[in-house]
Amino acid sequence: MTQNTSRDVARDLSQSDEFVRVKIRFMDIAASIGVVVAVLMSYVELRQGPWFRVVPAMLFPLFAPLLLYRLHRGYRGYEQAVTGFAVLISAQQILGALFTLNDVVALIWFPVFPLTYVFLLGYERALRWNAAVLIGLVVGYLLFPVVNEGLQPLPPIAFCTGLLAYAFAALLSWQDHKDVSVYQRRLYEQASYDGLTGAMMREPGMEILARFMSQADRQPAQAVSVALLDLDDFKRINDEEGHLAGDRVLQGVTAEVRAHIRGGDYLIRLGGEEFLIIFPGMQAEEAYALSETLRQRIPAVTDGLSRRPVTTSIGLAQYRPGEALGQLLGRADHLMYAAKTTGKNKVCVDEGANGSPRMVFDPVA
Repeated sequence: MTQNTSRDVARDLSQSDEFVRVKIRFMDIAASIGVVVAVLMSYVELRQGPWFRVVPAMLFPLFAPLLLYRLHRGYRGYEQAVTGFAVLISAQQILGALFTLNDVVALIWFPVFPLTYVFLLGYERALRWNAAVLIGLVVGYLLFPVVNEGLQPLPPIAFCTGLLAYAFAALLSWQDHKDVSVYQRRLYEQASYDGLTGAMMREPGMEILARFMSQADRQPAQAVSVALLDLDDFKRINDEEGHLAGDRVLQGVTAEVRAHIRGGDYLIRLGGEEFLIIFPGMQAEEAYALSETLRQRIPAVTDGLSRRPVTTSIGLAQYRPGEALGQLLGRADHLMYAAKTTGKNKVCVDEGANGSPRMVFDPVA
């Protein structure tokens, strides 16, 4: 997988590039080893018993190369390959229960599979997946004498011991990964959100914006708009009233923004008194109406937080498929400064193919 492709996959999964690269590299190595082991096991089974006993082992060499190919084909291929490997391994397990559960060696792999599903699917999906596989194993064990013309499987005590080992490994891996995920989530929140305002910080915010831009490139009908919001004369509040007053104003503004944007929108603090709002799936016209509402609301909700009236200038731009992230932000920044230099307390949005700006003025100013 190329670096750009892994970066796109990482953005779509909200994961780091390095995490995706390491996981794919590990799956390449593990699947290649699995193919060799499965071929050797098939050879051994073929020498010791009827041909159909090699079916579970031969599934992996047959389908793993195709899944590895899909693994390197972008986000959709990555998701399909990961789920495909889980389906393939499950099929091997259940068919193995039907054809080979008269050999105690088959139980050796039972504690390994739950960890494999956690690695492939994450701990939440893996718990449900393991429960389904356990049911499949029980059904395969019960049908073993029917499929094998009266041949008896392992004694029930041995099979139940294997099931207990499987269930214990599934619960242990689920609990361990759940605990790790909780701490990872806490670290992510501390690293991704501004402690003062609760807004997302610049770097993770830019990653999210890039992900929505990538989705819009694949599906042009899926629009994304951004609003660059800057508080007017905020430096004078800090200079004349102190930074505590400035902090109160920032908290009041961001609380109002979060109360009015949709659940799927993102508020990002770019620095100081400058914020970016991402409107996924929203055309500029819709985003303009919401931005204008915020512009009108901010003076009222910040009344009493500062001796000066608090207003904001907003530059609103809709993503144009194919443009770079810097170009989108540059257009929004240009529009915001156009609002600043023509009197402040305005929303400025570009319109038409030539990007000509349209100003919306404060009706009171």
